[in-house]
Amino acid sequence: MSHATVDALAWALVHFIWQGAAIALLAFVAGRALRAGRPETRYAIYGAALTLMLAAPVATFFVLRAPTSGAALLAATLPAAIVHLPASAPIAAAAAKPAIAWLPVLVRIWLAGVLLLTLRSLGGWILAQRLKIWKTAPAAAHLQEAARRLRERLGMRRAVRILNSAVAQAPAAVGWLRPVVLLPFSTLTVLTPEQLEMVLAHELAHVRRHDYLVNLVQTAVETLLFYHPAVWWISGRLRDEREHCCDDLAVSACGNPVGYANALAALESAVSHRPSLVVAADGGSLLHRIRRLVHRESGRADAPPAWLGALIPVAIILIAIVSAEPPQAADPETTATVPAPTAAPTPAPKPAPSPKASPSPAPTTVKTPAPTPAPTPRRVSPGFLGGLADAAYTDITVDEIIALKEHGVDPRWIKRMLAAGLGRLDVEQLIELRNHGVDPEFVEGVAGSGLVGDLTVRNVVRLHDNGVDGEDMARIRALGFGPYPADDVITLRQNGADERTFATLKEIGLTRAEVGDALQVQQNGVTVSRIREMKKQGFKDMNLEQVLKLCRAGVI
Repeated sequence: MSHATVDALAWALVHFIWQGAAIALLAFVAGRALRAGRPETRYAIYGAALTLMLAAPVATFFVLRAPTSGAALLAATLPAAIVHLPASAPIAAAAAKPAIAWLPVLVRIWLAGVLLLTLRSLGGWILAQRLKIWKTAPAAAHLQEAARRLRERLGMRRAVRILNSAVAQAPAAVGWLRPVVLLPFSTLTVLTPEQLEMVLAHELAHVRRHDYLVNLVQTAVETLLFYHPAVWWISGRLRDEREHCCDDLAVSACGNPVGYANALAALESAVSHRPSLVVAADGGSLLHRIRRLVHRESGRADAPPAWLGALIPVAIILIAIVSAEPPQAADPETTATVPAPTAAPTPAPKPAPSPKASPSPAPTTVKTPAPTPAPTPRRVSPGFLGGLADAAYTDITVDEIIALKEHGVDPRWIKRMLAAGLGRLDVEQLIELRNHGVDPEFVEGVAGSGLVGDLTVRNVVRLHDNGVDGEDMARIRALGFGPYPADDVITLRQNGADERTFATLKEIGLTRAEVGDALQVQQNGVTVSRIREMKKQGFKDMNLEQVLKLCRAGVI
């Protein structure tokens, strides 16, 4: 490559530091504003952001490589008087192409990183292709038939082979032109036939959306722009939203979101190591996907990525360096040709009136920057310490105070959490609640319901992560049932048993009921209206077992 090409490439890579940060910031704002919308919309936003990240350095390279870019850059950085002087043309030509020794080194380092990541991606692609033929066998007939039905529901016309694999660790879709869905033999024992069909629907959704091809392009962008954390962050969000899109397609094909969430939870127990160039059902955050599917998404909004705050000052410094004026070596020559003769005598009289008048303003300007060290207490403000004192947290260590500050546990939140019903909490418990997005209102609802007999911080976090509703718990308790252990309450939530289930139990005549009774009522479709209709017919003394038998037999 020529010297000009190397310099343009190096500057394009440098400029992408602030360009990538700006694109990521815009994508973060747009994604946060649409976090309650459809995952397809967020997927399109992050896909467009990744495309812009690839286009930005390419466009910058061609702009810098263009013959007119040097003159344009010179006109933007040098004074207008110098640019318009014909005598300064040699100086302008020299300044337009400064010799910077580290630019070729930067390009060599970038090329080495691209080469290493390319070899790594190539190895992953070869392994993914080998998985299609290595220790595989056609899936059972009932799975082939299930795949055919699911393709019809998903509107797919392409033929997809369904294979069992002894090597793959998780269900995955491999290939674009001739796609294959791999089902590990281990999943045949971990998942029920219904759950296998749901996972199969997820993989077929990947095939329908051509996600394997998109993943290859995505990996290429990561390889070329590997040095920027914004690229990896955008790429990670793109993969998360891809899984959400496929989850929605799978649920629409199977029609059972709770059952599908249970299938994902069962996948978590299996080994999930797989090549990066396959698209698998256990991709993304399984816990986040499960909570989203049961429509109990945490209200906590995603925080900006940590690298973004560190990259903003770097971008500011970079822009200052790039936009700075060239060295002042050309100034003596310009002062000899440009300035008028009157400019020389004017600076001479200035030292004359300054024997006593000029020293007086000098101390005032020096004293003003002295108070600037004041920003140091911002890390832990007096208001923060005062708030901890008001909350009676004066017996904690300095490290614990800093940990509370870093995790966003402010004193007002602590006071509200203490009043919610869990009693006094230590620093680790406060941080755990904050990290899981548990707010004081949720704790107050759970504690006030009285349905959980073993209410601890850990159990509160588990109840929150599993989407348990405090108001529904209170209504169940108001019917006279409970209290139950936290594990039983979570089981009720996972199986869709709610206030209506327990109202049915009460209509049958039960004043106390085990969780298993509620699950049987829920799973057999027994409702209050059916029990009341049965009583109208004169059958008023039926117990739970008799009602379940009648319901299973289709009598009621």
